[in-house]
Amino acid sequence: MMPENSHWIVQLNYKNRTGSFALLFAAIAVHLSATDTGWLLWGALFLQFLVYPHVMHQRAVRSSRPLFTELNSLLLDGLLFGIWIGLLGFPLWISYTMVIGVTINLMVFRGPMGFFQAALALALGVLIVYLAGGAHLTPHHSWLADLLCMLGLTLYLMMVGNVAFSRNLRIRETREQLRASESALQDANHALQQQLTEISLLQQQLRDQADRDPLTGAYNRRYFDVSIARDLAYCARHLQPLALILIDIDHFKAVNDQYGHQAGDLVLTALADLLSLHSRASDLVCRFGGEEFLVALPNTDLATATQRAEQYRCALAAIRLDWQGIQLSSSISLGVAGFPDHGHDMEGLLRSADLALYRAKHQGRNRVEVFAAS
Repeated sequence: MMPENSHWIVQLNYKNRTGSFALLFAAIAVHLSATDTGWLLWGALFLQFLVYPHVMHQRAVRSSRPLFTELNSLLLDGLLFGIWIGLLGFPLWISYTMVIGVTINLMVFRGPMGFFQAALALALGVLIVYLAGGAHLTPHHSWLADLLCMLGLTLYLMMVGNVAFSRNLRIRETREQLRASESALQDANHALQQQLTEISLLQQQLRDQADRDPLTGAYNRRYFDVSIARDLAYCARHLQPLALILIDIDHFKAVNDQYGHQAGDLVLTALADLLSLHSRASDLVCRFGGEEFLVALPNTDLATATQRAEQYRCALAAIRLDWQGIQLSSSISLGVAGFPDHGHDMEGLLRSADLALYRAKHQGRNRVEVFAAS
C-alpha cells in the first residue's frame, strides 16, 4: 500500500518503472534464452527488472527528501541500463528502448540538462563493462524481443503523454478556477468599495444631521459653539479681526399666526439660502434658534461686516415668496459686533451682537446696528 504523503512524482515513477521494467525483463529474457547464458546473469536480470523498482520506491518513500532521492534514482537507472547494454552486446531495440526511456525520464524532470545527464550515465555504464572486459557486439537478433521492446516503448510513451495531458488539463482547470476566483474577488472588492462609499455617504449625512438644522440646512447652535471657539483662537493667535452678525426676522410670529407654520418655514428657508448665497466658504452661517440666525465672518473688520449685513437686509427685502398664491415679503433686523473690540470670547462677543440687535429692533426694525458701548 502506497503512503498517502509520498510525492506524486515518486508514485508516478514507481508505476512507470514497474511496468516498463517488466516489459524489458520479458524482452531481455527472450534475447538471453537464445544464447548460452549463465545463472548469474539471469539472477541479475531478475533483481534488476523485477526487484529493483520496488527497492527504489521504498528508498524514495523513506527518504527525508523523497523527490531528490527519486531524481537521483533516475541517474542510477541510466548507469545500470548502460551496463546492461554493454553486457548484452548492444542489441538494437533493447538498447534503443533503454536509451529513450532513461533520457525522457530525466528530461521531463530536469529539462535539457537531463539529456546530458542521461547520456553521461549510459556512457559510464558502458565504460564500466568495457573496462571489465565484458563489452562486445552481438549478431544475435530476436524479432519477439524487438516486438516486446516496441510494445514497451509505445506503452511508456503513451503513459508519459497521458501524464503530460493530465497535468496540462489540471493546470488549465486550476487557471480557470483562479480566473473565476479572481473575477469573484474583483466583484466582491467592487461591492465592498460601493458599500464603503455608501457608508462614507451615510457617515457624512449623519455628521450633517448632527451639525445642521434639518429645516434650513444651516449649521446648528452645537456646531457653532465648537467652530467659533476655534475661529476666535485662530484670529487671536494671528491678530486678525472677526465679526458676528446676529439676525432676527421681523414680525415672524405674525407670519405664523396669519399664514401658518409652513409659511413661516418658507421664510426661514429663504433667509438661510440667502445668507449662504451671500457668504464666503470660510463664513459660518448658523440658525441660532427660532427665527434668529448668526453669521460669523473670520478675518473681517467691522466696516466690512456692516456692509455685508446691509447686503443681507436689502436682499431679503427684495424677495417675494409665493405662498398659495400670496406674495409674502419679510424684513430682518441685524446687530453687528467685532472681535476684539466688542468682546474677547464668544460670550462677550455674542452679548455685544445681541445688544446691537436689540437696538435695531427698538429703533424700528429692518435696519443694521453696530454695537456701541454706552
